[in-house]
Amino acid sequence: MTPPEAAEAMAEAMAVGPVVPDERARALYLRLLGAGGLFRLSDLTVGDREVAERLRVAGLVLKQQDALFWTVVNPRAAVARLSAGLRVAGHELLARADEPVPVFEELAAAYDRVPRAGRGMIVHLDDLAQIQQRMDQLGLEAEREILAAQPEVRRTPEVAEEAKETARELTARGVRMRVLYQPEARHDPVITDYATEVSRIGFRLRILREDFRRMVVFDGEVAVVPGSEGAGTATFIEDPFLVGVLVAGFERDWARAERVRWEEPVAAESDGPLVALLARGLTQRAIATRLGLSERTVAAQISRLRERHDARTLFQLGWQMWDGG
Repeated sequence: MTPPEAAEAMAEAMAVGPVVPDERARALYLRLLGAGGLFRLSDLTVGDREVAERLRVAGLVLKQQDALFWTVVNPRAAVARLSAGLRVAGHELLARADEPVPVFEELAAAYDRVPRAGRGMIVHLDDLAQIQQRMDQLGLEAEREILAAQPEVRRTPEVAEEAKETARELTARGVRMRVLYQPEARHDPVITDYATEVSRIGFRLRILREDFRRMVVFDGEVAVVPGSEGAGTATFIEDPFLVGVLVAGFERDWARAERVRWEEPVAAESDGPLVALLARGLTQRAIATRLGLSERTVAAQISRLRERHDARTLFQLGWQMWDGG
């Protein structure tokens, strides 16, 4: 949630108080959930439509992109949205934001017991608020591993700090993360600082010197890719076969990507090919042949890298080039 969205959520919460579903709203949520989670407002009675509006304000139902159907939302995502708004007000409301809400806990347990509606669906969204809400929900529900291919990453220091906090929360829950960047990320001090810190807590981040598309996969079950309409759109894929294809492509890219010691200065551009060959375990003579250089030139470059990395042997240097991802 962006700061303006958080402030808007805070204003709504302050105006009407935390939106907690009453008994009628709770009953309607459970009824819709039991029917599969997808519904049309036109199928509801006039009274139920009024109750559904209270569920919408509480963040427990969400309109789909085609505007024909609505879907129930994981109550945990609604609680997270409320919490983000409350945190804007400061430490006094922070305590309230983190307190469990019994009604939401009950509905969340019911949500967990029912198979997810829309399994196998492909959903296109072009509303940034809906995209962010869905991404937040997937992050909250992640249990094992998140895969992310992120070319052309740009982050402000403020966003990077939020990302670090998210990384710590994921790690505390036992969720791992692997990230692919392009080489430009090594020259971005904000990204390098972020990568250095999250690497220390178990995230793994590599550099792939090839073109690839942006993608995020949650627990190997839901993939998110850019929409065909361009910036500001996203496609959420839950079809097991398609998600499997995307994961397989990520794994191939991951195997080719370079491990990086993010805490160390970026090597000179001319060292890049040499470092890559060292990491693969090639001998000094083989490296010279591959690069079209004399062995004396390669030896001088290797000597400089040994001194920088405090490596006594070529094996140690190659191992250090390989380690770190």
